[in-house]
Amino acid sequence: MHAFDILAEAKMRQWEQDRRDGKVSEKKKEAAVTPESYESLEKQLYYDIRKLMVESYLAGEAGRQEMQSRANNMLVQLAARLERAGYNIMSKMFADEVQALKTRAHAVMHDKSKLLALLNDLD
Repeated sequence: MHAFDILAEAKMRQWEQDRRDGKVSEKKKEAAVTPESYESLEKQLYYDIRKLMVESYLAGEAGRQEMQSRANNMLVQLAARLERAGYNIMSKMFADEVQALKTRAHAVMHDKSKLLALLNDLD
C-alpha cells in the first residue's frame, strides 16, 4: 500500500470516528468526489517537488538554484503538513525519496536524454 493510500485511509477513519462521535454534522448530499477526480494537497505537493527537482537539472546552472530552492520550500511545507497530522515517519520517507531522486538526477545531469527519461518515469 502506498503511503498516500495509508494517509487517505487514516483521514477517512478519523472522519468516520468524528461522525460517530457527533463532531461532524450531516450535510446535504453533494456531488460525490471520486478518488480519480481528487488528489490530496500532500500528494500534489509530493509529485510537484519531484518533478521540479528533476526539471532543475534540465534548466541549467542559471535556474537550478532557484528551482531547487522552491522544491525544498515545498518539501518543508509537505513535511509540516504530514508531521502536524502525526505522520512523522511518512514525512521522513518522502524526504528520503526526494533526496534519492535528486542524487540520481545529479548523477546524470550532463545527459539530457537520461534526465528526460527520469522525468517521464515520475508520471
